[in-house]
Amino acid sequence: MSDLETLIPPGVELVIGGEALTIKPLKVGQLPAFLRAIAPAIQELTSPEIDWLRLFGERGDDLLSAIAIAVGRPRTWLDELAADDAILLAAKVIEVNADFFTRTVIPKLDRVFAPLNRAPLPAAGSTPSSS
Repeated sequence: MSDLETLIPPGVELVIGGEALTIKPLKVGQLPAFLRAIAPAIQELTSPEIDWLRLFGERGDDLLSAIAIAVGRPRTWLDELAADDAILLAAKVIEVNADFFTRTVIPKLDRVFAPLNRAPLPAAGSTPSSS
């Protein structure tokens, strides 16, 4: 791999739904909408073993919206794909952008949620009234 390919990874070629696609790293203009769409699923996407069927079952709409943004296709196009094509496409988008997620998104999310992880939880039950 050349220095340029390390800096700017090449796209991944695949055929999905009968169309040849090149999956490339996200462009800065795609990031706001992509991150809003993917945020509810980010926890599952950072685990070492992704359970794609469970993820689609629980966060499928969010994931499909994010994938549509990443590949520049309308969401309706993705909705018509076979399940195995949709899962392959989602996996490739995450794979191509994994470096961005591991170096940028996850550390920032960890910093955002760190104070919440340290905050004590309120005690269960009723709160005594002050007299």
